[in-house]
Amino acid sequence: MNKALWPVIAVVALVAGGVIGYNSGVSAGKELGMAEGKEAGKAEAKTEAKAKAEEAARAAEKVAAEAANPFGTAAENPLKDVSTNPFEKVKVNPFAQ
Repeated sequence: MNKALWPVIAVVALVAGGVIGYNSGVSAGKELGMAEGKEAGKAEAKTEAKAKAEEAARAAEKVAAEAANPFGTAAENPLKDVSTNPFEKVKVNPFAQ
């Protein structure tokens, strides 16, 4: 045989082996239900993405509500630092000296 014929035979054998291996892998995947699993995975991903979008919308809504409140998140007592009664020294009788 010619020396140039061996590499051609090797390339043809590799291509044929690749085609046969691909076809057997595809048919085995169909037998194992790989196509249904792929569809189930797509449905699961869509459900998960929808849940994350809803959660992000709720979080954004909460942040917007807090930003719109001029009094802050909790009402503060303006007299929290005052330790005495501010009405002790009030002049009750305007005529008394």
